[in-house]
Amino acid sequence: MDKKRILIYTLLLLATLAIATQGFTNIGLDGLLVPLIFTFVYFTIIFIIATVIKNNSIVDIGWGMGFVVGSWLTLFVTEEPTVLSYAIVGFISVWGLRLSFRLLKRNYGKPEDFRYAQWREEWGDQVVIIAFFRVFMIQGIINFIVGSASYVVIKYNEFSFDSAHRYFVYAALFISLVGLFFEVVGDEQLRRHINKKTHSLLQSGLWSITRHPNYFGEIIIWIGLYASGITLFFTNSINPFYYMLLVISPILMSTVLIKVSTPLLEKNMEKYDGWEDYTKRVPMLFPFTKK
Repeated sequence: MDKKRILIYTLLLLATLAIATQGFTNIGLDGLLVPLIFTFVYFTIIFIIATVIKNNSIVDIGWGMGFVVGSWLTLFVTEEPTVLSYAIVGFISVWGLRLSFRLLKRNYGKPEDFRYAQWREEWGDQVVIIAFFRVFMIQGIINFIVGSASYVVIKYNEFSFDSAHRYFVYAALFISLVGLFFEVVGDEQLRRHINKKTHSLLQSGLWSITRHPNYFGEIIIWIGLYASGITLFFTNSINPFYYMLLVISPILMSTVLIKVSTPLLEKNMEKYDGWEDYTKRVPMLFPFTKK
């Protein structure tokens, strides 16, 4: 591994530890060390399984479950969880379990996903060590950072139905529900289209207003979950500046989907007839942003 990557991984690890410990000021179980430690152990276990079966794409199946267990562990170490704490854990559980079981059902018994198969070929004899850092540990770091804002809300929020900011919290949770709608319905529409075996582009339903409604939905989900922590800016339970910095959660998720996942998927979709016309008519992610 070259020195540049070692430096990058070291900085990422330090940044992750800083998030888990509120800038190294809360080193203990009172912070987010529990979900952080779990995340690394969890993705290491997936790495071991993937190495044995020679299929690194199973990391995608485990992605959603990482948030589910992380949120439940956070709830268990929270002294006085509120109804908002339970609501967020419940929402993440529904979202994460659905995503993981859907991917498990879709990919069970199938060969390694084309993206990971391509990397396996590129990395050759060093695929195991490179995959550990560049696939599993990186996904572990991203998983924790994206989930960190929600974990903080679960642990530190002081929400009550008498709060002056309760309607903002309701609006934030509604945004997440809208995101879940796009993701669930978009996935279901795609599943039905694939089952028809027409080998054509899906251009109806939600796919007529965005080329990736499921990715758009996921972006909206994490924006809403972050916004649900609005009350943290008006309490003494946590440093408001710290939570402000955790806006990196939805930003990082959006960046990964926009800059990495979507381009890889679209490159694979170019083979379908009508792709060029489809891209001219329908925006890549955000509905109604293209005339």
